[in-house]
Formats: sequence, C-alpha cells, structure tokens
Amino acid sequence: MYTQTAKQDAIEAIEQLPYNVALDEIVYRLYVLNKARQGVQDVEAGCSISSKDLAREIEQW
Repeated sequence: MYTQTAKQDAIEAIEQLPYNVALDEIVYRLYVLNKARQGVQDVEAGCSISSKDLAREIEQW
C-alpha cells in the first residue's frame, strides 16, 4: 500500500531538480507524478485490465 502523501511526493520530486529548473518543467514533473500515483491507486483498487485483455480491445479498434 502507498502511504506517502501527495505533498511529500511533490516536495521530494522538486528537491531532486536543479535550482535553475524552469517552472514548466516542475509543473510537468508534478503532472507525471500525479498520473503515476493515480495508476497505482487504480491497480490497488482493482481497476485495471490484463495485457491480454488490452490487446484484444486494441484489435477491435
């Protein structure tokens, strides 16, 4: 289970960046971090499909 807060993740991500980083880069990193957190939460909640099921869906496009 994921126990670290979003704020803690954001602070850690920002601290790893160089001091002269552009604000756009910070926002992008936080966006990606948020999407990764959402993905983990979806998997933990059982809201995911197998790669085989995904391949079948893609074939139907």
